Amino acid sequence: MDISAARREVLHLRSEIARHDNLYYREAAPEISDSEYDALARELTRLEMNFPELADADSPTRHVGSDRDARFPSLPHSRPMISLQNSYVLEDVSAFVDRVRRELGRMDIDVTVEPKIDGVALAVRYEAGRLTTALTRGDGKTGDDITNNAKAIRGVLDDLPERWRDAFPARPRSIEVRGEVYLTYSRLQALNSERERDGDDPLANPRNATAGTLKTLDVEVVASRGLEVFFYQVLSIEGETGLATHQDELAALRALNLPVNDFIRVATDGDGLADHLAELDGLRGKLDYPIDGAVLKINDLTVHDRLGATAKAPRWGLAYKFAAEEAETVLRAVTLQVGRTGVITPVAELAPVSLAGSIVARASLHNRDEMTRLDLRPGDTVRVAKGGDIIPKVLGVVIDARPDDARPVIWPDQCPACDADILREEDEAAYRCTNPACPAQVARRLGHFAGREACDIDGLGEKGVVQLLETGLVTHLPDLFHLSRDAVAALPGWGEKSADSLLQGIERAKTRPWSAKIFALGLPGVGVTTASLLARTYRNVFELRSAAQVDLIAMPGLGETTAIKNIGAFLANPRVIAMLDDLVAEGFLRDHEIVEERPSVPADSWFANKTFVLTGTLTRCSRSVAKARIESMGGKVTGSVSRRTDALVAGADPGSKLAKAQKLGVEVMDESAFLARLRDEGVDDED
Repeated sequence: MDISAARREVLHLRSEIARHDNLYYREAAPEISDSEYDALARELTRLEMNFPELADADSPTRHVGSDRDARFPSLPHSRPMISLQNSYVLEDVSAFVDRVRRELGRMDIDVTVEPKIDGVALAVRYEAGRLTTALTRGDGKTGDDITNNAKAIRGVLDDLPERWRDAFPARPRSIEVRGEVYLTYSRLQALNSERERDGDDPLANPRNATAGTLKTLDVEVVASRGLEVFFYQVLSIEGETGLATHQDELAALRALNLPVNDFIRVATDGDGLADHLAELDGLRGKLDYPIDGAVLKINDLTVHDRLGATAKAPRWGLAYKFAAEEAETVLRAVTLQVGRTGVITPVAELAPVSLAGSIVARASLHNRDEMTRLDLRPGDTVRVAKGGDIIPKVLGVVIDARPDDARPVIWPDQCPACDADILREEDEAAYRCTNPACPAQVARRLGHFAGREACDIDGLGEKGVVQLLETGLVTHLPDLFHLSRDAVAALPGWGEKSADSLLQGIERAKTRPWSAKIFALGLPGVGVTTASLLARTYRNVFELRSAAQVDLIAMPGLGETTAIKNIGAFLANPRVIAMLDDLVAEGFLRDHEIVEERPSVPADSWFANKTFVLTGTLTRCSRSVAKARIESMGGKVTGSVSRRTDALVAGADPGSKLAKAQKLGVEVMDESAFLARLRDEGVDDED
C-alpha cells in the first residue's frame, strides 16, 4: 500500500470510528459489536504505525470515545476515567500476566477476576460522607454532571455510614467511588410490557436503556426505570486510601454499604485465570443482569502507578470478552430498509428467539454483499448471535435444514419505498436510493432532526414521525415549522398538551447552536465532531453552501471522501438547496447563528493566540491533556512545525520536528518548562 492509499484508508477508518463512537456513547444505538469496532481500531493503529507521517494526536487511537451531552454541565474527573483494553482470546490473558511479571521482575502476581457489567460507567464523590457530585465517563478527562439522576439509582447512597472513614487506613476526608450502572433483564421486560400497553416503542436492550435513562432530564423518569449499580473502585480525592489490594478495595466498599458484585476470584497464572473465566461464562445465562465478559486486575494496588497506562487504557488491567451467545431460528423474510442518506440495508426478519436476555426478531445484514455471501433464503434455519450481547447478527445458514423450495432474495433496481433508481458508488459497498424526497429517507431525517444531539425536540419519536407523515401534515423537514396545533392535537394519542409541547420544542430548535443545526441537517458522513468543525469554520448556512470543495478538503479532520462525496455532493443537490432555502424562510437557519462559547481566556494569558506543536513522549502530562490545557488558555495546537509556530513542546525522543523548530528559530520548551508555565498561569497540570 502506498502513502496515498494509506492516507485514504486512515481517513476512512477515523471517520467510521468517530461515527460508531457517536452511535455508542451519545445515541446509545450501536450498529456493530465490540469485536468489530476493535478490529477497525486495530487496523487504524497498524496503519499509523506503518506510516508514522499519518499519525495524529487527535486520532481515535489516542483517546477514548465520549458520551458528553451539552445539556449537562461538565466537570473534570479527579483522575482520568479510561477504559480497559479488550481481549477475545485466552492467549492474551496469559500474555498479560507474563508482561506484568517481566515489568515488575517477580513471579508472585495475584490477578483478580470479576464480571464485566454491560452498563454505563459512573463516578460518585462523597465529601465528609455526603454525596456531592456524580459524573459520567464523558471523554475520560471530564464527565457530565448527572448528580440528581444518580441519586435516583438504587444503591447510590446520599450519605455514607457515620464511621465510614474507619474503612480506610489513611482515613481520607473525601472519596470517589466508581462503578457500573445497569438495568436487570427482569426490569427491562417489565418496562417493555408497560410501554407496549401505552403504545410506546420497546427499549432495545439493558445497556442502551441505561445510557438513555442517565441522560434523561426528568428525574422522575430515572427513578421509575429502576436502575441499579455495582461499585468496583474507590479513590481518595486529596491523597491516598491506604488500601493495599483490590480485594481490600471491594471490602471497603461493602463496609460503606455500597453494592459490590459477589463474584470475585483470584489466580496467579493463565491456567487459573482460564478456570475462573470458564466458571463466570457458565454463570452468564443464569444472571439477571447483563455481563459481556470479565475484568482482570492486578490485585496489588501499590504497583498500579508503576505499571502506568496508555492514552486509552491502564496497563494493570484487561477486559476479557466472552463469545457471543448463539441460537437457531427461521428466516421468515428479508426486507429492505432505507436510511436517511438513502442507503439500502437488507434486514433479516426472524422467527422471534430468546437470546442474551431479550427477544430477537430482526437482524441487520449490513449490505447486499453480506446478504449474498451468507446465501440467505426465506425459510432457512439460521444461526444468530448478539455481538457483544447487544447487536443481533446472522452468522450463517444451517444448510442441512434448507427447504427444497427456498429461493434466493432478488435485489431490486428501484427503491422499495419510492421506486427511484438505486445506484452503487464505485468504491462503496452501499446501494443508495437517488431520490432525496423518498418518504423513507424523509422519515429517517425527521427522526434524526429531532434527536438529542440535533434539535432535541421532545415528543417527536418514531411513532410521532410516522403519524405526521402518514397524515400528510409533514412531507419534508420545513413543514415542521408550520404545523397546526389543532391538527396535531387531533392525532390519535396526542391531545392539546402534547401538541403544545411539540410546537414549543420545534420553536426552541431555532435557538439551537449552529453546530447542532448542521448535525440536524443530516449531511452524509457528518457526525457531531465534524459538525462542530464546520460550525467553527463557516458562520452560517450561506457560507457553508458557498464553500468550495478545495476549501472543504483542506479542513483538518475531513478528508477528500467526506468533503467531496458527502458534504459537497449533498449541498449541490437541487432538492437540498430548496430545503435549505425553506429552512431559512422558516427562521430555523439564520444570518447570525449561535456558535458554542469557549471558556473565557484571561486577557494576559501567555498562551493566548499562540500556535503550539507537541512532539516526543510526554511522561508527566499526556498529549491530550497538554492540548486541552493549551486550548483552554486560548492557544492552538497543530501537527506540523512552520514559521507560524510560536512554540514547540518537546518530550523524550522528539524526532525531526525539534530539528525543524530549531532551524526556524521557534521557541522550544521541554516538558518541565511547559508544566511550569501552566502553573504560572494557574492551570492544573495533572494528567
